[in-house]
Amino acid sequence: MVTDNWEVAIFTRLNELAERHGLSPFDFSASLNRDGKGHSMLIFHVVPNEEVPTERFTRLLAGLGITDDDTLHIEGTDEQIYDTLTWAIQNAPRPPQRGR
Repeated sequence: MVTDNWEVAIFTRLNELAERHGLSPFDFSASLNRDGKGHSMLIFHVVPNEEVPTERFTRLLAGLGITDDDTLHIEGTDEQIYDTLTWAIQNAPRPPQRGR
């Protein structure tokens, strides 16, 4: 498996979105499946763990338009997936500001 800059960009956005929802990248797993013809699927894999904040993960998915537990993915071109993640970040809660 070869990782390219588009894949890195998508996962960087995903991790940023997770952080906005108070999640660590280690609270869940996601993979990017590509068919080689321009179609990709970002698939979320929930890691069963008592410490994973399920409510936060559910909000992250809802921000991406995923509301059905049977459909834990978004699909399109790499650029469409990237744009969807960027849009979700823009609409996600802002982290609290730290005082000096």
